[in-house]
Amino acid sequence: MPVPHPQVLRCRPCRGRGAIALAVALVLGGGAARAQPAPAAEAGGAPAQRTNGLATSLLLDSEVIVVRDRPAGSGTEIVGRATPGVTLVNRGGRLRGSLIYSGTLTARHGVDDREETNYLNSLSASYLLEAIEGVGFVDARASITQQLISAIGGPVSVLQPSSRNRSEVTTVSVSPYLVGNLAGVAEVEARATATETNGGDDAISDSRVQQGLLTLRSPRGRSMLGWSLLGSRQRVKFSGAATPTITDRATGELTLVPDIDWRFAVTAGKERTDVVGALRQSYDNYGASVQWTPSARTTVVAQAERRYFGDAHRVVVEHRFSRSSFRLSSQRDINIGSDVLSQGQAVTLYELYFAQFAAQIPDPIQRDQFVLALIQLQGRNRNEVVSGGLFGNGGVAAQRRQDVLWTWTGPRLTLSANAYTLDSERADTGGVNPAARNDNTAQSGYAASAGWRLTPQTSINLTGSRAMSKDTVSLLRSDLKALSGGLTTQLGPRTAGTLRVGYSVLNGTSDTYREVGITASLSLRF
Repeated sequence: MPVPHPQVLRCRPCRGRGAIALAVALVLGGGAARAQPAPAAEAGGAPAQRTNGLATSLLLDSEVIVVRDRPAGSGTEIVGRATPGVTLVNRGGRLRGSLIYSGTLTARHGVDDREETNYLNSLSASYLLEAIEGVGFVDARASITQQLISAIGGPVSVLQPSSRNRSEVTTVSVSPYLVGNLAGVAEVEARATATETNGGDDAISDSRVQQGLLTLRSPRGRSMLGWSLLGSRQRVKFSGAATPTITDRATGELTLVPDIDWRFAVTAGKERTDVVGALRQSYDNYGASVQWTPSARTTVVAQAERRYFGDAHRVVVEHRFSRSSFRLSSQRDINIGSDVLSQGQAVTLYELYFAQFAAQIPDPIQRDQFVLALIQLQGRNRNEVVSGGLFGNGGVAAQRRQDVLWTWTGPRLTLSANAYTLDSERADTGGVNPAARNDNTAQSGYAASAGWRLTPQTSINLTGSRAMSKDTVSLLRSDLKALSGGLTTQLGPRTAGTLRVGYSVLNGTSDTYREVGITASLSLRF
């Protein structure tokens, strides 16, 4: 479906999207909308779908931080940062996908005349190549994120480039697959996936994952009843482990779709794995799920399953009102640490909003511009971690996670609130197992922000947050509280300036400090 131009989203049937267009116009002064021309009309009056697009940005900021009560030393630090960003989308031909990249160059003159320079990357790329028309495809993905090594320590962020608890994690995945139809009786898919993760400063968590998958399913849309058969093998090898773990699984599923709004399913099968012991063992699998989609604005999903590591579940409730949106999720599943999009990894503010507004703004470039505008209106940083996670585990973990997010966007006021909990427990017996390396941890946190537009060009904002982590075995812990307020003003059609004051306190077993920071930034959109 073609994506409407942001400036025409104010009609009564689309008033929810009108709030989105308004937020973009408030912050960017209409620059973002003008940067994306409306699609030309095709025959019959339908707008033509744009085949590709490019958007770029640059953020310049400087910061003065006063640090107190830190064991390594107290004093004043001066920080300068430059953050270029680019979003590239291609929809034409057989190669389709998007790339979103930003990098932050930081120069710091620290306490005791300590000087250092860092460059941190952030990348999310996903492309699909149609190698054989309608039959053969290659799905390629890549990401670069900043991740926590240990749950007990300082925060992970581009705002803390010298943190010893931070590692730049690079993940690359390639998945070729074939799809086809067996004489109208069944659909078939054969897929192979290879994923490699480089943990940067946390090399013991480097991993390689190979997976093969074969699926047979009944033709979709033919009847209320459906079926599917799935067989898979997964091989996971961490650099710190002597041998890989291998999991074989075979499952069958029966589905019932009595109405377009409802989908019911039951599953049963077997899996054989050596994750939880030195010898391979067999386990029964069974579960059930239900999905309710009463409208394009509301989705409810509930799924429960018995696996080799115990009970797994996934519950998602999300709804969009005319000006606000709400999402509640709870899940327990296995995390092999190689997928930065898995439930065990930290989520930045940008990633959270970019995923949340996917249904409302399908076009990645328009969504990227809207998310950056919304974050700027709130006076927050795109790389702020809003939902905790860990990278440094070096093994397979069973994790339980809950997230809740609420946003509201009005003509002058924007509000957002989010909270999360994440409990992790080591599931495998192989690999490395150093002390305080996230084998059994509990994380939780919450944040809220408000932005108010004083004039068409100027807004003020206030943000507060808290993040808590502890090792449930050693009882080591950390507790970070932060409060900040700022003023943002539009200096030109594509230029904005921000002045921000923040205060944070970290109380932890391994690190303690208080700091006050004053930040001035200049944001350019092209």
